[in-house]
Amino acid sequence: MAALRPSPRGQSVVELAVGLIVFITVMMFGIHFAEVGYLSLKVHEAAVSPLWDSTAFRVHRMQHQPDNIGDFSTFPSIAPWVMSDANLRYRDFDGRSSTSGDRDQVSHVFTRIDGMQVRCERDDEVEFDLPRSQMPALRSPRAGDWGYYPPGQDVGAATDSVLDEIYENVGGISCTAEAHVEGLSTLPTTFLEGTKGFFQAPHSVKLEMKACAAGRTEGGVCKGRYGILLGDYGFSDADLSGHCPLQPEMPDVPCAENRAFYYAARKVFDQAGRAAGNASSEFAEFFVGYSPIDENSFFMSYRGEEDGYIERNTPPGESQDERDRPRNTGGIDHKPEAIRRNSNQCFLGLSKC
Repeated sequence: MAALRPSPRGQSVVELAVGLIVFITVMMFGIHFAEVGYLSLKVHEAAVSPLWDSTAFRVHRMQHQPDNIGDFSTFPSIAPWVMSDANLRYRDFDGRSSTSGDRDQVSHVFTRIDGMQVRCERDDEVEFDLPRSQMPALRSPRAGDWGYYPPGQDVGAATDSVLDEIYENVGGISCTAEAHVEGLSTLPTTFLEGTKGFFQAPHSVKLEMKACAAGRTEGGVCKGRYGILLGDYGFSDADLSGHCPLQPEMPDVPCAENRAFYYAARKVFDQAGRAAGNASSEFAEFFVGYSPIDENSFFMSYRGEEDGYIERNTPPGESQDERDRPRNTGGIDHKPEAIRRNSNQCFLGLSKC
């Protein structure tokens, strides 16, 4: 009688069943981890968005006064405003609209995120400090030797800056965000476990964690932050856009249509020691016998394109100006109305030059 041989039928079904156990487990956790990563990116987005919004706000303005020209009173309100706006827009984890929807959580297949909180505050550690130094000391001539520094010169302090009372290092703002992430009941915590199960180790534990915008939690607190420096003023304000015609007969008199910028420029000139002496006038007086201006006086001139200003009357000695003028001023097509005043004094005060 022939011996019975085991039939090979059913082997592939058994292999498929065993493989599916592993494949389904890997697939479930792959989906879960992908959801955790995707939803955590929304927390990062909620922290960065108010930083970019803050760059649209006025940090300071220049006042029309000789001293304390820089006004930074609006700066402290920037961080609270962008934080409030971000918390409103990202309450539903979707910042594409100006207001949030009715939901305050997002649930996917195995993962849920809720409790979004955005925090922004003024940050003095984000800084770009001002150049600071003393004013240069002036030497007095000494026959047959190097000049010497007369005692008692007021050169200020090493912590002074030529931008004092005009620009302040107010720093910037920094933001962080956090949210609560948990695994849903659809993610099984037990599956063929135990001593007789296919998986000998515990299959899963219920996930519950805090997602931070930057880094991990430290003692349950999200300490990582993103910062941005504010205050890079480009002098594009309407208060500073007026023209400022040269007034050679009236030094230190502000131009009426751009007083704020005039006072700011003159403040820098003053705090830098003005011309630091009268060497230029003394040079002119020695060789010519006359100095046309006092170099310690302040003059400022700005003529914008809106003035249609071109120097038509080019004085002798400036022959290259006619060649370069189309590139420098925009060309004759501007059809300017203003005409340059004829020069009656030239280099070092010589007349009829």
